Amino acid sequence: MRDFRTYMGAAVLALALTGAAPGISLAAGPGSSLITVGPGQTLMTGTASPSEMPEEWGVVRTADKYSYTDMEQDIRELQAQYGSRMTVNVIGTSLDGRNLYEIVVGNPGAGTHVMIQGAIHGREYMTPLLVMKQLETALAQYDTGRYGGISYSSLFDRAAVHFLPMVNPDGVSISQFGLAGINSPQLRETVEEAYRKDLEEGRTEASLDRYLDYWKANGRGVDLNSNFDAGWEELNDLGHPSFAGYKGTSVCSEPESMALVNLANKYQWSLVLNYHSMGEVIYWDYEGNKVQDQSRELAELAAGITGYSLLPSSGGGGYKDWLQTKELPVPSITLEVGSVSCPMPRSEWARVWPQNEQVWAAVLAWAVRR
Repeated sequence: MRDFRTYMGAAVLALALTGAAPGISLAAGPGSSLITVGPGQTLMTGTASPSEMPEEWGVVRTADKYSYTDMEQDIRELQAQYGSRMTVNVIGTSLDGRNLYEIVVGNPGAGTHVMIQGAIHGREYMTPLLVMKQLETALAQYDTGRYGGISYSSLFDRAAVHFLPMVNPDGVSISQFGLAGINSPQLRETVEEAYRKDLEEGRTEASLDRYLDYWKANGRGVDLNSNFDAGWEELNDLGHPSFAGYKGTSVCSEPESMALVNLANKYQWSLVLNYHSMGEVIYWDYEGNKVQDQSRELAELAAGITGYSLLPSSGGGGYKDWLQTKELPVPSITLEVGSVSCPMPRSEWARVWPQNEQVWAAVLAWAVRR
């Protein structure tokens, strides 16, 4: 039985590294901890007691580190229970040989398609747990669930939901297990070289193990959400692989990015929902957004459920940005879940799941009613 069957009450302290990784100072207080990231940058983390955790049920269970192996096992178990109601596709392979899974629930022939994807950033590995639990909820309540007066079964007759729980499995594995999470000697060398470069440039002062905890990129040190054709040329060129911030050698240079582009071009999508962490905000707009009204409407729907604040996007290179500005644009939003920095402790699930449990059904109903 996997270790997540037993609740671990103590939270793992986490630090959000944005462009630099200075030394860490901690100041603990009752039930919470302060992390000083740098001048004027203090974050608070918290813990949830076992009694505050959402009741566990079904196949997909919380874990201190919900891994690629856990996800694959859960997909197999869900197939055994609900095989007739789900289709499992592999839309690509990561640089380190891991499958990029797409699980489809509903009627792909109906013409209405919704995509929900998570973990494009490695250290944000609570999002695949969230997407997998949404998937299991959809399957378990297929015949009994309702949203907005419409039964789930009716929604699934009229649309298909494509769940992509972990689109950056190599990055997740690095953040969770360090160098041991990578099989390829060449990729391990790339990761080690990224660390040396970031040390030289003052982007981190952390030990290698600590540095890898906050790994955001894929196995080649490319930030996948800076690798799409949306203002990519204007992004700052770091010039070398890194835990975060390197846009790659060209647009969609990475197999994970290309897999997402290929899938986006396969169907006429009603919407794409992107799960990131952290901040409890929803990014809904971008310069040149061709589906601004629909994206705003979608964001307001999600905000009404989650309580998250709405913000426009900046920076470019993101999957959402590209979807909103491409030739056949797609309404798209990014939900940043969680109130503490990544990688999040398991205790944060008590906050993330109640806020997002119904989001998948709400956006599906929105797509069907359009």
